[in-house]
Parts: sequence; C-alpha cells; structure tokens
Amino acid sequence: MGRQTDLAFQREDEVIPPSLRLARDFVNTVEYQEDEEGWEQPSDLVQWLRARGLVDDRTRQADAADLELAKTVREGLRSVLAMHAGHDADPAALGRLDDALAELPVRVSFAASSEFALAPVEGAGVRGALAAILDAVRASREDGSWSRLKVCDRVTCRWAYYDYSKNRSSRWCTMAGCGNAVKMQKAHSRRTATTS
Repeated sequence: MGRQTDLAFQREDEVIPPSLRLARDFVNTVEYQEDEEGWEQPSDLVQWLRARGLVDDRTRQADAADLELAKTVREGLRSVLAMHAGHDADPAALGRLDDALAELPVRVSFAASSEFALAPVEGAGVRGALAAILDAVRASREDGSWSRLKVCDRVTCRWAYYDYSKNRSSRWCTMAGCGNAVKMQKAHSRRTATTS
C-alpha cells in the first residue's frame, strides 16, 4: 500500500506495540483515498497472512467466503476505530462484525503465560489467522494501546493510525496531508459563506 513509506507511518512503527501494529495493518489493507484494495483475490489474503506469520506454507487456499469474512472483520474494526476518534459507529458494520467473529475458530488459552489469550484452533487456516487478529486486539486492550488506534477524521480517508499525542486528541492520519486538506476545506467554506 502506498502510505507505508510515509514518514508518519514509520514514526508510528517505532512507538506502536506489535499487536496493535498488526491490527492497524489489517485495517489498512484497503486505502479508500487511493481506491486501492489490498485483497482483490482470496490468494491476496493468504499472501498477506503468510507474510505476517499467521498462516504457514500448508495454507495454500482461501475461498471467496474467507475473503468476504476477512473484509467484514476489517470494516467492523474500522467502525470500532471510528468510535475511538469520537465518531459514531456504523451499527450495521458492528452487527456484521459480531456475526463474523462468531465464525472464527477460537479458544481461550493460558499456554503462553498466566494471562489468557484467544488462540486459533489448530489447523484452522485463514479463519484461524483471523482469530489471531482478534487476539492482537485483545492484547492491545490489555496493554492500554487499543484506544490510541483511530481512523482519520477525513471522510474520504479513514486510514487507521496510532494517536501518539499525549492527550490523545489527534484527528488525522497526518497533519500535512489530511489535516491540512480538511482545514483548507473549512476555510474555503467560511470564505464562501461570508462573500455570499
């Protein structure tokens, strides 16, 4: 995706915990502003999951239902992140997210530590990998970083970003890009209103 070379994005990677980074990267597999979908085919989804160690080489196939489920989870999480930024959530997206999460093969496990984890059922393939994304959200909530993950306030953007401001008041993925664009639009609207 184009923005992954952005300086602000690189700065986030220095600060953001790995579990939250995974959740952010998952949500950012589509860039609406550029009309760039990272998962056009089920094989794109498998490749993305494999690159992050969420599926192994034995997981070669995904189907259209797996792809649709992954996109449903992604957009549901984006709606949750909108709430983190102070926006209203899309209740339909949240409902679809709840339904999608019920399809994930996940179990509670204490194997790694005294803290419980949401572990994918062994051999669950793509859906098990989606369960691992869910565990990344759980881990982010536990370490307190989850509420810092937001979506950009610019309606055409909705890129997920880490709010590293002290007071957690950041509104845009980048001030130089979306922040300036929104401020310029508002200034133009005010000038137009006063000259009318």
